[in-house]
Amino acid sequence: MAALFLCFRLSFRRWVPFSGLVLGGLLLLVFVPSLQAFELQPLAVRNLAPPVIGFGLPTLGTAHILPAGQGRAELALDLASNFVDDRRQSEALLLDGETWRTNLSLDYTPFSGLELGISLPSIHHQAGFLDGFIEGWHETFGLPQGGRDQAPRERLAYNYHADTGRPFKLDSSADGWGDLSLHAGYQLWQKSSSGRALALRARLKFPTGNAAKFTGSGSTDFVLWLSGEQRITTAFGPWFVYGGGGALWGTKGDLLREQRRQLVGLASLGLGWQAFKTLGFQVQFDGHSAFYHSAQPALGQFAGLLSMGGSLALGETLRLELAVSEDLLVDSASDVSFHLALSRLF
Repeated sequence: MAALFLCFRLSFRRWVPFSGLVLGGLLLLVFVPSLQAFELQPLAVRNLAPPVIGFGLPTLGTAHILPAGQGRAELALDLASNFVDDRRQSEALLLDGETWRTNLSLDYTPFSGLELGISLPSIHHQAGFLDGFIEGWHETFGLPQGGRDQAPRERLAYNYHADTGRPFKLDSSADGWGDLSLHAGYQLWQKSSSGRALALRARLKFPTGNAAKFTGSGSTDFVLWLSGEQRITTAFGPWFVYGGGGALWGTKGDLLREQRRQLVGLASLGLGWQAFKTLGFQVQFDGHSAFYHSAQPALGQFAGLLSMGGSLALGETLRLELAVSEDLLVDSASDVSFHLALSRLF
């Protein structure tokens, strides 16, 4: 946990682009009025692998739509360490570097049962500093290095070559605004007495980023998914079981256009325990089908991400969320990623 806090402290001081976005988001989170109490929600994590980060992958989102006239602001910061060095058939893929993603999102419910929102990320790719820490972590717990310990440290190299199709290459730091998204949620069903809820959510992502810099995909994506939950009260505190699934459809975009799969399936499943009134712990799985036709697992196979973390209430409506994610299916997602988010109801 100390290492996680160190990473985010360093990020704010040295590596996060668009400091105005960060500062503005923090001010918005801190100075809006308080309205509601703390409850666990799905972890807002996603696959941050460079070939995927620009697409419109959503986070699951809560199955409870905000009450009419209320809103939520969230500032999220994610750091991912990527490493894949693989040759299969006629394809060679090298992903070695670190990716920072800062995202500000706003949601508001103008009418009962209908939630509307907007989100805008900034993305930064760099050589990074986590290689030694991750190699030591793998060695301590007997985890496979996957060639990471044989590769140069603090290198940025996102390269792909194939006999057919367009390659990609990024070997110097790059940053920029990501793809702007509009999203909505509709309350399909909610029963407070049983602790059950179901919401239909949708997202429309526009190609405002840059595919050459891996800050966007060049595609317009539409996502439709369900988010459901069951809350259970026990003698050991409330438990929270949740999950959902859906589909993403997008235009071919600018990244590996000839190999692009335009329809992608999504699935999430999680379990949370609110051990204390203001503190809860969670474990969560997020997966999606392949975005490309490829023999490379990072491009052409189902991606699975396992996250562990939780949330801490810093007031009646201010929430701090922390999580660490690993590629449960090796090479299908970022090697490891760290997530921090501050959200506020208003």
